[in-house]
Amino acid sequence: MRRVTLLAVAVFVTVTAVPVTVTAAGVNATVTDVSVSPSGPAPGETITFTPTIRNLQSSDDPLEIRSIALRRAGGGGVTEYTRVRNIGTLSPGSDVRVPLTHTFDSPGSRDLRVFVYGYNPNTDESVQLRYPVSVRVAERHPQLDIQTNDSVAGVASTGTVTVANGLDAPVSNVEVTVSGTDVTMLDGRTVVATLPEGETVTAPFRFRPESDGPHELEATLSYTIAGDTDRTVTRRTTIQTEALREGVVLDAAGVGSGDSRSLAVDVINQGNAPVENVVVTAAADNATFRRAIVEAVPAGSARQVTLNATMTEPRADVTVDATYDVGTRQRQATTTTELRSVPGSIDLTGLSVTRDGGVLQITGSASNIGMTTADSVVVRVVPTENVDPAAPNRDYFVGTVPASDFVSFDLTARTEGNVSSVPVEVSYLVDGDRKRQTFDVGVATVDNDVATPSGTGGGPGAFLPILAVAAVAVVVVVALLVRRSRRGDDELDV
Repeated sequence: MRRVTLLAVAVFVTVTAVPVTVTAAGVNATVTDVSVSPSGPAPGETITFTPTIRNLQSSDDPLEIRSIALRRAGGGGVTEYTRVRNIGTLSPGSDVRVPLTHTFDSPGSRDLRVFVYGYNPNTDESVQLRYPVSVRVAERHPQLDIQTNDSVAGVASTGTVTVANGLDAPVSNVEVTVSGTDVTMLDGRTVVATLPEGETVTAPFRFRPESDGPHELEATLSYTIAGDTDRTVTRRTTIQTEALREGVVLDAAGVGSGDSRSLAVDVINQGNAPVENVVVTAAADNATFRRAIVEAVPAGSARQVTLNATMTEPRADVTVDATYDVGTRQRQATTTTELRSVPGSIDLTGLSVTRDGGVLQITGSASNIGMTTADSVVVRVVPTENVDPAAPNRDYFVGTVPASDFVSFDLTARTEGNVSSVPVEVSYLVDGDRKRQTFDVGVATVDNDVATPSGTGGGPGAFLPILAVAAVAVVVVVALLVRRSRRGDDELDV
C-alpha cells in the first residue's frame, strides 16, 4: 500500500529559515537552507532561490527527488512560480543544491515556500519537504528610459537607452541590449566598464521595423554590484511605425555660360523616409556631364548638386537621373531639361560718323552680347572701290571684351564719289576659334561737312554737329543784342 508523508501544518505559518526534517519509513531527509541571490532584488531582476536537500546519514533508504517547486505561501489558492524536475537520487549521507529562478515585476515583500517532492523507491512511498523563505523586492536598480525617432517600415531607425545609476554605489560590467518584435536589430548592444553612482550613460541602437503598425522594443540592462552580484533589469516600450511613403523628384536648370556650362539639379525628398547614396547623372547626344554624389537627403528636405557640362553644340536635350536607396530598396527618379550655350559674340553699337574734310571718323562700341569672353577683338575699315582706310586709325585693337560688356573704338576712312555706307569688319576669338563679321555703317551727307549714320544707333558723337550750329547761333544773337544796346546808348547821349 502506498502512503504519503506530509509536514505538519504548523510549518506553513512560519517564515523563519529553519531546517525541516521528515522521516518516512527508512528515509530521513531535510531542507537545510534556501539561499536567495541577490539578497535585495529589484523589480524585473532575476532572483535565484537555491535550496539544499540532504538525505541524512541516519536514513536507511535512498531519496529520489522528482521535482522542486517555488510557491506563494498563505491562502488564496495555489500560485506556483517555477518548478524543476528529475533531480536525481540521494543516497544516505549526501545532499544536493538545486537553483530555481523567478522574476517579480513589482516591488514588495513576498512569503514563499519551497516544496520538495521525493520518493522512496524501496518502500514505494512519497516524501514531501517544505521550507519557508521570504524575499523583499525593492525599487533599487539603475533606471532605464527608451527613446526612438519616428520609424518607417523597412527603413533603418535609431533610438537610445538612457541608464541612470540612482544607487549609492557604482555598478560595473554594464551591458545594454535591445530587441524587438518584428524588427531587425542593426546595432543593439552597448558595453560600459563602470557607471559611477549618480551618473548616466546613453546607449544608442539602430533597428529596422519590418512592417507598419505597433512594435514592442525591450531593453535589458545587465550589471554587477558590490560583492560580485550580477543583476538584470528589463524595460519595454511600444512604438508606432508608419508605412513607407516614397517621393523623390528632380528639378534641373542650366547655370553658368559658354560652351562649358553646368546643370544645377535639386534632389527633393517629398517622402517620409531619408534617402541615401544618391548618385545624380545626366546624358545628352551633344554634351557630356560629370556626375555628383549626395550621401543622404532627409525626409521633407532638398539638396542641390552641380553637374559640369561640356557642350559640342549650342543646344542639348538632357536627361537627368538620380538613383538612391530608401530602406532596403533602390529607386530612381528622372527629369528632362534643355541646356543652351551662348558663346561670346561682338556687335557694333552706338555708331557715329562725322566728316572732317575728306576723312570720315567712325566711333562706336564693340559690345559682347554673348555669355563668354571675347578676346583679341580687332575692328578695321574694309577697303572697297570708293572706300579706303585712312590714318590715323585704319584699324583698332579693342582687346578683350567680357561677357555683357563693351569697349569703345575709333576708325578713319576716305571715300570717293557717292558712298552710302562704309564696311567695317570685326574679328575676335571665342573659346579658341577666330570669328569674323562685317557691318555696313551707313553714311548720310549733311551739307558737305557733317555726316550721320543711316543704319544702326547713334552715340554721343552724333550730336556734335548740332551742338556746333547751336553754339554759332547763340554767338550771333548775343552780338546783335550787344550792338543794339550800344546804339541805344549813343542816341541817349545826343
